[in-house]
Order: sequence, then structure tokens, then C-alpha cells
Amino acid sequence: MILFDGCSFTYGDELENPEKDAYPHLVAKMGLRDGAKPRIYRNIGECGKSNDGILRTTLEFCENNPVSSAIIQFTKFSRREIKKSHKKTYFHVTAENRDEGSLEYYKNLQNDDDDVANFYKNKFLLENYFKKRNIRYFFFCIENLEKLGSYSHSSWYELSDKKPIMNTRKLLGRKRKNPLRYSGGHPSILGHQMIAEKIYENFF
Repeated sequence: MILFDGCSFTYGDELENPEKDAYPHLVAKMGLRDGAKPRIYRNIGECGKSNDGILRTTLEFCENNPVSSAIIQFTKFSRREIKKSHKKTYFHVTAENRDEGSLEYYKNLQNDDDDVANFYKNKFLLENYFKKRNIRYFFFCIENLEKLGSYSHSSWYELSDKKPIMNTRKLLGRKRKNPLRYSGGHPSILGHQMIAEKIYENFF
């Protein structure tokens, strides 16, 4: 089974039929090219999910299901996840949220150095988990490190693999110059087809 995890890009937000047109389904269907049956897959992408949440749900799924491959889409680095007190549920902290806790976090705590460090921590933990479990994996990201400005790398960066990962923004280009590749703020059907093609080219 191939596991797909990520945020709204993986879920297929703003598509009329995300189960059919989002890149996880397109990648699974590409097995037909080689005369094989469509690959069995599971998409657990969720709108607003943070990299903390992607790490958590990926590990939970792999611990409870047979997974041979994982394709992980990292989201905006500034998002975080907080476990609700005395509950089994989690809260996504995003810059779009207007609750008191989120406003306080982005006003007084959030900074680029910590965001990048947290990304590499999540990446390092997934890399080592997948290697230990012999799960093939492919990473890509919607955040462009070159656009973050000035930041200092942490020890998590030094520990993680240095192999570059695919960047969705670079792949699709700017929305202004490539409007057909976007639907609102997310990839269009064409955009998802481009992502699927790139994954297939680099992973299978």
C-alpha cells in the first residue's frame, strides 16, 4: 500500500472531485502504464494540517497498517499542532486562525529559525522511521526555503538527509504566469497532473 499524507494540497482542496482528480489517485492509477493494476493507496491528507500533524498521522497509520511506500507532502513551516487538554483531539495552529491562542503564538513566539528547525526535525524523524521499517519514501514540500529570508540552521538540519526535495511552488510556477495550474490558492486538475507526473518520474 502507498500512503499519502499532507495538507490541503494532498487532500485536493478546491477540486470538484478530489477523490478522482487529486494527485494521490493519479499516481496510483499510473501503474496502468506498465500493464500493472492500479496501486492500492490511502490518502490521509487534511486541510490545515501542520508538519507536526503530518508526522503524527503518518506514524500512527504505519503502525496500524501494512505500508510499503509513503509519499509525504510537507506544508507551511509556520503551522503547528497542539494536543487539546484531556482529549484525544488536536488543534492546528495556522496563521489564518483568529482564536486568541493562535494570535498570541504568531505575535510573540513564531519565528523563521524555529519554523525551519521544526521542519527538519519532522523530516529527520520520518526519514529514520521509514528506513527502520524498510518503507520507500518520497518527500516534497509547498514551502519555498528561498522565500523565507534570513534564518539559521539548527542541529536537526545537520542530522537530516541533505538530498533536495521537490518543491511544488517551483514545479507549478507562479500563479500569475501559470493561472491554469491553479484553482484558487491550490493546484487545479492540471496542477495535480503535473505533481503526479513528477512523483511518478522520480519514484517509480
